Amino acid sequence: MPVQLTTALRVVGTSLFALAVLGGILAAYVTGYQFIHTEKHYLSFGLYGAILGLHLLIQSLFAFLEHRRMRRAGQALKLPSRRRGSVALCIAAYQEDPDYLRKCLRSAQRISFPDLKVVMVVDGNRQEDAYMLDIFHEVLGGTEQAGFFVWRSNFHEAGEGETEASLQEGMDRVRDVVRASTFSCIMQKWGGKREVMYTAFKALGDSVDYIQVCDSDTVLDPACTIEMLRVLEEDPQVGGVGGDVQPPAKGMAVEDDQVQAAQFRATEAWFVHQRHVSREQ
Repeated sequence: MPVQLTTALRVVGTSLFALAVLGGILAAYVTGYQFIHTEKHYLSFGLYGAILGLHLLIQSLFAFLEHRRMRRAGQALKLPSRRRGSVALCIAAYQEDPDYLRKCLRSAQRISFPDLKVVMVVDGNRQEDAYMLDIFHEVLGGTEQAGFFVWRSNFHEAGEGETEASLQEGMDRVRDVVRASTFSCIMQKWGGKREVMYTAFKALGDSVDYIQVCDSDTVLDPACTIEMLRVLEEDPQVGGVGGDVQPPAKGMAVEDDQVQAAQFRATEAWFVHQRHVSREQ
C-alpha cells in the first residue's frame, strides 16, 4: 500500500476515533448514567468515567505500539553486523578548568562504543599543568588499560636537554603508550592546539580507522560516536562529520566566554576517516 494512502487512512481513522470519543463523553455527561454509586452518591462510577477510562487505555495501547515501532526502526538503522571500524577519541587539553575536564573525561568513559580508544594530549608539561594528569588518573587511570607519558618535547620542537637520540626515543614512547593503552595521556612541550592534534594523529597512525576529536571542556553524548560513525559508514563520499554541539543547559548562568566557547566547539567535535588524514601526513 502506498505510503501516502496509509498516512491518509491513519489521519481519517484517528479523526473518526476522536469524534466518537468526544460524542460518547458528551452523551455520558448529559445523561449522567451511573453503573454503581454509594447511598448518598459520595462515590460513583458511571458511563462518563467508563468512557474516559477506556480512552486512556486505548491511548496507552497506541503509545505502546508506536514506541515498539520506533524501537524496531531504530534497531534497523544500527550499523550492519559486519566489523565496525575502530575509533580513537582525541581530547586536546590546555590549562582546563578542573571541573570541566572531569566532566569531559567521565562523558568519554560513558560513550557506548566497543573498544573505543581515548587519547588526551596536554599542551604543556610544566608543574602547573600536572593537575590535568592527576585528573586523568582520577577518572580513567588505575587500571592496566591506562598509560601516560610526560614528554620534554613535541614532534616539532625539542625540549631542554634533549639529544637527537632521546628525542627519537620520546617519539617512540609516545607512539607505544598511545597504541598499547585504551586510555592514554601525553603531556608535552607547549606548541598550540595544532601540535596537540598532530601528536595524537601521528601516534595513532593507521592503528585505527576513524578519529574523533574534541576539546577538554566538551561533554559528549553516550551515542555520539556510533551516530557519527553511522554517517561515515553509509556514504563513502563523506570524509568528516560534525556533532550537534549545544551550550550549557537552559537556566544556567554562563559568562560570555563560555557561550563563545560553546559556539566555537560546534566545529571541534568532529569525526574524520583515516584515509583523509593520511593524505596530509
